[in-house]
Amino acid sequence: MAVPCCCFPGSTIVTTNHGVRRLDQLVSGDKVLTSSDKKGQGLKWTKLYTWAHREADRVAEFVILKMSNGKEVQITADHLLFVAGKKGRVAKKAGQVTTADKLYHMNTSGSLELLDVVEISLEAFTGVYAPLTMTGHFIANGFLVACYSNISDFEVAHVSMAPLRTWYKLFESGQEVEKEGIHGYAKNLMKVRDLLPQSVQISVN
Repeated sequence: MAVPCCCFPGSTIVTTNHGVRRLDQLVSGDKVLTSSDKKGQGLKWTKLYTWAHREADRVAEFVILKMSNGKEVQITADHLLFVAGKKGRVAKKAGQVTTADKLYHMNTSGSLELLDVVEISLEAFTGVYAPLTMTGHFIANGFLVACYSNISDFEVAHVSMAPLRTWYKLFESGQEVEKEGIHGYAKNLMKVRDLLPQSVQISVN
């Protein structure tokens, strides 16, 4: 079966417990910054426990979302990120974001603020990286993004990954060997997805 490529380019910047790093420089076990509440206000550390997808030489098309202050994030169209809703953050596929949306972005004081999307374009980059964190989200290029794709419901996607998170909590200590390609759990989950009605199909890479 065809495997979709839903990730971030390796040049994506994240803040880790070791300092600011490119996504392609991270290893499993690193802690990265993310939001601490559903309103998108405070910040906290979350552990990158493994990769759903990691291919340094893979070429993919990314949506580029540019903000009113010039900040931007590159993300594949089916991947979830967070926009402002009436009651706080709401998960939305990057390809469905419009210039009417506001994204959560970390400012220079270390808090999250809302920025207007002013420009949307497409561009191909080499290298695809889809980290999996314990919270299911993290901050990429300063923006609050999810670890999941091909589904509109973040909570359903996060629950589907609970067995893998539990396994890493119980049996993985330290850093694992960084492997290229799609994680075996993600592959098996996508096989199960393909047997389900299209309305409830999900993907995690």
